[in-house]
Amino acid sequence: MILKHKLIIFILFFLILINLAYLQDLNSLVEYYELKHRENPKDPDNIFNLLVLYGALGNLGKFYDYYNLLNKIDPNYLKEKAKENVKENTNNVFDLYKTAFSYYFLGEIEKSIYYFHKLNSLKPNDDWVISYLAYLYYLKEDYSKVESLINRGFEINEDNEALHALRCALYLKKGNYFLALKEYFITMNIVQRKGYKNIWEILRGLR
Repeated sequence: MILKHKLIIFILFFLILINLAYLQDLNSLVEYYELKHRENPKDPDNIFNLLVLYGALGNLGKFYDYYNLLNKIDPNYLKEKAKENVKENTNNVFDLYKTAFSYYFLGEIEKSIYYFHKLNSLKPNDDWVISYLAYLYYLKEDYSKVESLINRGFEINEDNEALHALRCALYLKKGNYFLALKEYFITMNIVQRKGYKNIWEILRGLR
């Protein structure tokens, strides 16, 4: 029975890999790495892959869950070992996400921005790539760039909670408290609909 079970798992992995060879589908990658996670729930590299994938898909709740799990299993992974995920000369979408997020966690913001820009050139209509760029420029205090990116992102998706949270933060910095409060309630409404933790905890916890 054990051998049969392992054979079934192997066949599933093999079929998924064949699919991924022809299509860079992030949702299929999630299925693949979730299967691997069930087989080995303490593999930090696999957990990092899931963290990156859920971040790419804009599922901040799962992103934060795997972030916390990774820090629990290997507290030094994001501070040191993340650089092993860096692949600088690639146009593979998943590798670009892994590189961009790795540089972010390593504190190399400029390099993270560079790779998110590469992703943006490949995926110009991905509002989450734009959201991460806006957040990184927010960390650099380039608020005019943040505002420009937020506006671009809203042209694609007005329901992006990260963009609303960043706009709220910008209004607070400008002293526009009424508009900041409005953005706060819009953000919380989206977060509650999606059913995950408070976005402020998520954003604070990542930096």
